[in-house]
Amino acid sequence: MTAPARPILQLLVSTQPGGGPQHVLALSTFLRARGWRCLVAGPRDGAVFERFAASGVEAVALETDRVRASTLAHIVRLVRDRDVGLIHSHGKGAGLYGRLVARALGVPAVHTFHGLHFEAYGAARRAAYLALERWLARWTAVVINVSRAQEAEGLALRLFERRQSRVVVNGVDVAPLTATALDRADARAALGLPPTGPVVGCAARFDPVKRLGLLLRAVTRVSDAALRVVLIGRGTEERRLRALAVELGLGQRAVFAGEVLDAARFFRAFDVYVAPSAKEGMPLAVLEAMALGVPVLASDIPAHRELLGTTSPGLVADTPDAVANALSALLADDETRRALGAEQRTRARSEFDAGQMLSAVAAIYGEVLGL
Repeated sequence: MTAPARPILQLLVSTQPGGGPQHVLALSTFLRARGWRCLVAGPRDGAVFERFAASGVEAVALETDRVRASTLAHIVRLVRDRDVGLIHSHGKGAGLYGRLVARALGVPAVHTFHGLHFEAYGAARRAAYLALERWLARWTAVVINVSRAQEAEGLALRLFERRQSRVVVNGVDVAPLTATALDRADARAALGLPPTGPVVGCAARFDPVKRLGLLLRAVTRVSDAALRVVLIGRGTEERRLRALAVELGLGQRAVFAGEVLDAARFFRAFDVYVAPSAKEGMPLAVLEAMALGVPVLASDIPAHRELLGTTSPGLVADTPDAVANALSALLADDETRRALGAEQRTRARSEFDAGQMLSAVAAIYGEVLGL
């Protein structure tokens, strides 16, 4: 495919380590290597922002996570000054700005939903959000969904029409993932963990939808008092989670590792990776753990079923007791744990390839731009 003459603008709502920003980093780097010009704009609120520049992709700091007339004006100027040919938005705020500007300037818009999260809203706010998304969909050439389950939910909510939707599941680039992953001993040393003893972990945004408190409670119900839990990330829930760890008496058994770029390099420190989320789009960290052969236990939700398979023994009910029982069984049986990790590694590497994901998005751009 011939690269377009005009640049692509990627609008983000955050540059904190996570699936959306990491996806845009991989996409922009992939396109740049093929002669495309890419420009990224979003808040300078996380470590991924600097990674864009290190990868040769220009990043512009804009407060797309807040609704401000000045931000809208800045994006209008940016699109005009750089002669942007397509706007691709990721996340709620970015989706609002991107599609308003695209409509105003006659530039085609693509929007990716990296999860549909609105359940915590009150009734009025929820109705307003859904109505806004339906309105913005009229100005969107293509809506990208990161899982089939998400597409089905979006269609049921009438957030877009079927003709607009494309499903592009997240993928993992195995070679750099395995090359940068530390071995068990080094990963544990880097996290300040003892070289022996059971460890479970999770890398996620500290947000209520991730239900990290459920994991902390589950750990206290596992009979092995040596079991440690590592949480990698940060967010609005951090203070509550730290307080809960104290309340549960976990002490040094609970390790808060902070925000870490390329967190997967530490995953081999874990005997089991646990993902207790209430809802997901298509979680990249779970996929990375699978690709590294770290056995995954995940809440039985649609996105996790797509990743692990609908009959996977890695799917568990979303209660502390269910997670604790599954953890206890895996930690007590090395052979079963290794077999689960091997099965999940094969599935991740064979069915979720980053190259296919990135090529699919580039093909969507070509479709929209008529290349």
